Amino acid sequence: MFMELFCNLLLNKNTTVNFIKYLLIITFFCVYHSLNAQEKTGLSHELRINALKKRLNTAQKAEDSLKIAQVYVKLANFYKSLNLDSEALKNYHVAQEYYVEKDSFYIYANNNIAAIHHNLKQYKEAKLYLDQSVDISKKIGFQGGLATANSLLGGVAEKQGDYQKALAYQKQSLEIFEALEDSTGLAITYENMGSIYEDLEQYDLAYTYFKKAFDYEKPEASDLKINIINNLGDVNRKQGHFDKSLDYTQEALNLAKKTKNVSQEESALKDLARTYAELGEYKNAYDFLHQQNTLNDEDFKRRNADLVSAMEILYHVKESEAQLVLLNKQNQINETRQLAILIVSVAMFLVFVAWFIYMKKRKRQEKEILQYKQQILQADLDAKTAEETALKKEIDIKISALTNYSLNIAHKNKLLSDISKTLTNLKSRNGEFVKSKLEDLAKEIDFDLVNGDEWTELMGFFGKINPDFFKNLKSDVNTNLSASELRLSMLLRLNLSSKEIASILHITPDSVRIARYRLRKKLPIDSKTDLQGYLLNL
Repeated sequence: MFMELFCNLLLNKNTTVNFIKYLLIITFFCVYHSLNAQEKTGLSHELRINALKKRLNTAQKAEDSLKIAQVYVKLANFYKSLNLDSEALKNYHVAQEYYVEKDSFYIYANNNIAAIHHNLKQYKEAKLYLDQSVDISKKIGFQGGLATANSLLGGVAEKQGDYQKALAYQKQSLEIFEALEDSTGLAITYENMGSIYEDLEQYDLAYTYFKKAFDYEKPEASDLKINIINNLGDVNRKQGHFDKSLDYTQEALNLAKKTKNVSQEESALKDLARTYAELGEYKNAYDFLHQQNTLNDEDFKRRNADLVSAMEILYHVKESEAQLVLLNKQNQINETRQLAILIVSVAMFLVFVAWFIYMKKRKRQEKEILQYKQQILQADLDAKTAEETALKKEIDIKISALTNYSLNIAHKNKLLSDISKTLTNLKSRNGEFVKSKLEDLAKEIDFDLVNGDEWTELMGFFGKINPDFFKNLKSDVNTNLSASELRLSMLLRLNLSSKEIASILHITPDSVRIARYRLRKKLPIDSKTDLQGYLLNL
């Protein structure tokens, strides 16, 4: 019929022009109506935000942390209703920062934060906040907060597929709500349990819990009540009770239209389409599905318009706040600048006066200071020169004494060696008694040559003059040095000749050469490096 009318209008030139005008008028009216509705919505949001911001400023001026936190929670709830989850979370957190006391208010904010994370499918974060709410609720005895947290934990567990844990949480919540006689809490919990059993395809139990939820939810047209009725219709459809399903779903649809609850209206239309499809009445199913799609498109546009409006308002609010902060900062900068100019001016005058006085004194004192410095430097130089001279003399005396001591040992060793040889030669020229006595005397002299205490004293003197010599020597070798090798190193460090070393050690010059060769092998030097030069530089 409409197509025939449309064709007739096109065939008639005048009618076609009128029809186009008619379409333009209708289009303009629709656009105007949409923009007007959007403008009204935006104005409503702006008034709401401005009112809350005004209350926030009043609370901040009064420095009332509780009222500040309460306003931030209301702002968070407002942003949450507009699906601005990030802004809602931020304001809940700010509220908790202002009101750090762990009480029912803190738990309320915590549970709302967890609910947002749950809706965003951030189940790990939601559980962290809910566990915290449970702990605090138990400590302060806040049963309502504990029941709500357990109910939300059950929802998290259900979404994660852990249905047994979900039921356990919901049962804990149910016990608390029963003790509190909280009908709304009981209705929500029973509905949650029905949803779990529906996921488990235990439809009889699901229907039982949905029915209990229906009985406990007193308001006849609340969002929860309509949702429960929708669930009753859905579970009846899954059980094959299509007539009951249609009755429940139609009732939910009527209530949703009456209360202008678009979300529940969409859900009811979708369930009616599914039920008629299962009954094979595809035309009815298509009609309801088409209505649902149309409603969904309209709701999507409306929500987008609300969201855009809210974002614009939020942007303007933030821009105004930023401008206010900038203005305050600019005023502070101007005041600081003026104060700084005054301070700098006074300071410059005082500095000039002080500089003038200082320069007069400085010229007079510079000569005195210079003279004092020269005298001090000369005194330090004289003292260091005298100290160095004394130390040099002391070292020279000690080295000379050490060398003389070494030569005395060598002389003693030579003398004793000569006596030992003489006595040994006499033993063949005398009788048995003389021979025996001479042998004993020679043994004592030889023993004294080997085990005399002079080496201990000599090593002690050397250690005082060269305290780090043996330590550095031992750190350079890979193997341990024998006592005779340490003595040889010490005598070489004293810059003694091989002949003098042979006399002191009571060995032959060839033995000294062999000992030097063995010592060289243990030291980290090549064949071209002078052994004595290495030890002198150590």
